[in-house]
Amino acid sequence: MCVISVTQKADSQSKFPGQDKYVPWLGCMDTNNDNMTKCDQEAGVDPSAVEQCMSSNAPELLEQYLKVDAGIQATPTVHINGKNIKEVSYRAIHEAICTADPSLKGCSANAFMPPWADREPVKSYWPASQAEIVV
Repeated sequence: MCVISVTQKADSQSKFPGQDKYVPWLGCMDTNNDNMTKCDQEAGVDPSAVEQCMSSNAPELLEQYLKVDAGIQATPTVHINGKNIKEVSYRAIHEAICTADPSLKGCSANAFMPPWADREPVKSYWPASQAEIVV
């Protein structure tokens, strides 16, 4: 939460604030056993700003994220422009993105579609009820 907050604040004027640092940071974390020091350095995330956020803003951020994510009951869950996409195959997500913005390069008539594009992933549901959420 704090990495997102810190990177967004440092990049508030861009079209997608913070994503140029947060997305590479997240990829680094996924492939480097959650090595924050390495990933902060590689992605250009300010570790002291993240530490400051953790000690002062984390409870408020957690509340915000719980509200935003309240409707998510399964993984994967996909929202495009605030709309929940029920089918989450590659093709369904591609079509929803291209409906939202047909000008995207990947939305051309000859866009590549992999052979597995219609495979619907198995969804994992959690929590089974709101009673299972502990704050």
